Amino acid sequence: MSSAHSPADFYDALAPMFDVMTDWDARLSIEGPFLRDQLEAAGARRVLDFACGSGGHALWLAERGYAVVGVDISPAMIRLAQQKAQARGVNATFAVIGPDETLAGLGEPFDAVICLGNSLPHLLTQAALVAALRQMAHLLRPDGVLILQNLNYDLRWQRQPRWFAAQGGELDGRSVLVWRFADYDVPAGRIYFHVALFRQAGRDWAVEVHTTPQRPLFRADLLAALAEAGFERDRAFGRMALPAEPFDAGKSADLVMVARRPARH
Repeated sequence: MSSAHSPADFYDALAPMFDVMTDWDARLSIEGPFLRDQLEAAGARRVLDFACGSGGHALWLAERGYAVVGVDISPAMIRLAQQKAQARGVNATFAVIGPDETLAGLGEPFDAVICLGNSLPHLLTQAALVAALRQMAHLLRPDGVLILQNLNYDLRWQRQPRWFAAQGGELDGRSVLVWRFADYDVPAGRIYFHVALFRQAGRDWAVEVHTTPQRPLFRADLLAALAEAGFERDRAFGRMALPAEPFDAGKSADLVMVARRPARH
């Protein structure tokens, strides 16, 4: 059993099983049309996928003609995304970005930046959140669109669910199982998110448990950070799906935020 506390180490450990625990076909059949609808409304063709993970959204967009760059702090996730792009013959660029690096050298500004899959709660302070959003703003063209997808922590922090559904599959010819659960430290304002990785070993199972801290990202904190980072015209949705539903703090599963970098005057 082992644990990993930095997001990079956590997702490096998770990478081999990430696509086992993610039904990309089902997920993209729901999220893809919403994402494409928002990008088309913004006239976006050049897209940066910030915290791209194993590249599911980036590859889906690239296959539909978007010019896509995906970046992530996990080298193992980036290798996985690159392998998938090569296997599918998809023209998309993937690169590792360290926690303190700036994304210089990516060429002209992007029409859109997306940051999906509940990535921002790994930023443990409001200052770190503002800094990340400022970096995203810097990478956008004037009037470019930002699309963020995170869990609805206004609701989750109240209910504090501990156990989540397990996903099973096969990896390298062996049965595997991924089981997620969480602990809540209310005084510290932290969630400790755990992933148990089970691999079949003969008649037995080997298990590793990896843990990463998260900061519950409430809508008010995200709105304040977006404003401080220079974004405007925000809209909040309760899910990445069509028809679009407005965000309801008391019942939405997700908080999906769409904002824009102001146009130059």
